[in-house]
Amino acid sequence: MSGNGAEYWDRIARRKLAESSSYDLSAEHTRKTYLALVAKWTDIVSAGRILKTDLFQEAFGQVQFLFDIIQLNGNVIGMDVSREVVGRAERRVTDIGMDAGRFICCDVRHLPLKANSIDLIISDSTLDHFPKEEHIAMALEELGRVLRIGGTLILTMDNKSNLTYPPYIFISLWMRLGLAPYYIGKTLSPARLRRALEGVGLTVEESTAIYHCPHPDGLVTLLERSLRRLGRGRFDDFIRKGLDSLERLGERRTKFLTGRYVAVKAVKRDGG
Repeated sequence: MSGNGAEYWDRIARRKLAESSSYDLSAEHTRKTYLALVAKWTDIVSAGRILKTDLFQEAFGQVQFLFDIIQLNGNVIGMDVSREVVGRAERRVTDIGMDAGRFICCDVRHLPLKANSIDLIISDSTLDHFPKEEHIAMALEELGRVLRIGGTLILTMDNKSNLTYPPYIFISLWMRLGLAPYYIGKTLSPARLRRALEGVGLTVEESTAIYHCPHPDGLVTLLERSLRRLGRGRFDDFIRKGLDSLERLGERRTKFLTGRYVAVKAVKRDGG
């Protein structure tokens, strides 16, 4: 099973279209967390030309935050390896009366963009869907190539330093049993990610960990939905406050032990 091919993600997209969806407060919280992270590390309005990798959430999920960004800065390129995902994302943004900007179908390891042509790259949990670390290195090199000197990369990946992140052998078994919604690939520790970025000419200026909920997703979702069903909406504010309280773990020295995703802000230095 490989998660780096367009055909694979096309199949996942078609399967996703056939599934019923529900509104989850945890997804709402993740979206707010990403928007807060981007707002903390850059000014979207004056950011210039923006590239957003991975449109899966824009196509199907509640976690998407690109539409908020487009409202502030229309100079956005969105990309995904799956034509099904790109098409669905275009229809979804158009349905809410917004300009889709420029959504393109391509591989993040081979971007059809000129060198030094992007001012800001936002890559949210895109590079952790490859089967080998070499693919992550290829993607980072390509992101570094298209980023202009002085430009910013905001990147998040699965955080395997998280205390509840399972060994990859269990993740592989979970996928073989068909329990994972999509392919879960390799990731890098915060230290290795920093070294990899430095290797392609990017200097890490900020790093943190976000979304401080334990694994697995299914357990968190089940607990949330059970509470909401039991309380018939009366517990919604309690759940939101609980998620916000967990996010404050990101202010502690132990943040990399509790955050689901490692997040970095890296800037391309002269000569990168």
